[in-house]
Amino acid sequence: MQNEGEMSNVDDTLIKCQNCKLPLKIDSSLLDLSLAQKDLLVSSTNDYAAGKYKIPQDRLQRLNKIVYPKDLKIPKSELDSYVFLQDDSKRNGALNDSSVETSTQTLITRRDDDSGDEQLDDDVHGYSSTNTRTLSTQVSALANVFNILSSKSNIDYPVCQDCCNILIQRLQSEHDDAIRERDTYTQFLSRIEQQRKVPQSGPTQVTNDEGSKLKAERETLFQNLLKLEKQDEDLDEQIAELEKQLEAKRQLEKEELEKENMRELERIEFSKEVHSLKKQYELALNNLDKLRKVNIYNETFKISHEGPFGIINGLRIGGFDGVKVSWQEINAGLGQIVFLFATITTALKIRMDGYKLQPMGSYSKISKFSDETQEWETYEAYSSEGFKLGKLFRKETSLDKAMESLLDVIQIMATWLARTSSETREEGSNNANSAQSGGDDGFDIELPYIMHKDQINGVSIKLFGGKPTIEWTTAMKCLLTNAKWLLAFSSSRLAQTSSK
Repeated sequence: MQNEGEMSNVDDTLIKCQNCKLPLKIDSSLLDLSLAQKDLLVSSTNDYAAGKYKIPQDRLQRLNKIVYPKDLKIPKSELDSYVFLQDDSKRNGALNDSSVETSTQTLITRRDDDSGDEQLDDDVHGYSSTNTRTLSTQVSALANVFNILSSKSNIDYPVCQDCCNILIQRLQSEHDDAIRERDTYTQFLSRIEQQRKVPQSGPTQVTNDEGSKLKAERETLFQNLLKLEKQDEDLDEQIAELEKQLEAKRQLEKEELEKENMRELERIEFSKEVHSLKKQYELALNNLDKLRKVNIYNETFKISHEGPFGIINGLRIGGFDGVKVSWQEINAGLGQIVFLFATITTALKIRMDGYKLQPMGSYSKISKFSDETQEWETYEAYSSEGFKLGKLFRKETSLDKAMESLLDVIQIMATWLARTSSETREEGSNNANSAQSGGDDGFDIELPYIMHKDQINGVSIKLFGGKPTIEWTTAMKCLLTNAKWLLAFSSSRLAQTSSK
């Protein structure tokens, strides 16, 4: 039982399938391999022993480790327990008259006996016990057998049953392919041999008539061939000409397409430009409408009120004890009033009989034609804080006369605007009655404050060289109010004139 366990252990660790590397269980017939069977296997490998086949180095090393019996130092008393096979020994019937080459003397198994306690003094392959030595010799014998089988074929032994079945199927498939290939070659060879056996028939005898017909047919075919070649050449020339025409047509179409594309691009650019111009035109019209709605005179001369003061372009005209205003500011405001009236008269082409307006900023002047002297008298529409004689004797100063002249100018402008307004209505009513249209006087333009000589709304606009008072400040406020009304009527009249 111990020997069987050791053998199974050796089988699991040493003997494996050379294909799938799985451990193999050795058949008992191989474990009980006899000397004659091993010699038979060895004798069938003459070529292997002669060196025809190259032995792998590892296998050669294992073979070289085999010990010859003569090299073993075994006492003569124990020789009877061993059987040795010499180089010239033969086995009757088992070897089939084949020589058994034993280039290597193999130690076979030791005879089993009941004593079991006999031991050799010298170790064989490094083993000390009888069972181990017997097992090693069996393994060595199997290894040699497998090495011989592996060298004689393309298969490495040992192999398992499954791998063996796969190898058998592969070899069977190769065998079938070889058989089919052989049959194919055999059929081909027989066909060639049959062709060689068929006698060559002699040339057919052709009569003269048939020969002449054949010649005529050949000549006809030759002429047809020439005609076809000529037609082929003509067709090639026509194809070349048509290709040239096609290329010229393509080039012309390309040029036309390029021109059309350029025209389309120009049209698109023109459309964009027209669209841009339309937008600019619309913007200009909108700006023009806005400008038309803007009263340039109202924007230029901004008249307003702040308490008792009348203000033109931010300049106060007047003053009193509680609030003092410098004459520079008052003079600048009076200059703006003169400039306003001069602008309106120039724009409306109002004829100012007897008066000339000279806007000069803070030093503006008004000229009046005197009926008595038949000369033009110039009045200063500004003053200073210096001492004036009129302050003592209440005598009119140049400023007082200029302010009185301003009232006359306002009255003349109002009369002209009323008259022109009446004429316009008469033309629009197709010569209707003057009573219905406002009469000859045409005073449908009513100013807020009544002016008479040097008074406006019952307050005098003269200072007689004194300082501005609350009364004079109020009078100047009323004057600016009437001037604002005139400005509004003038703007309306200017709008009507421009629309015509």
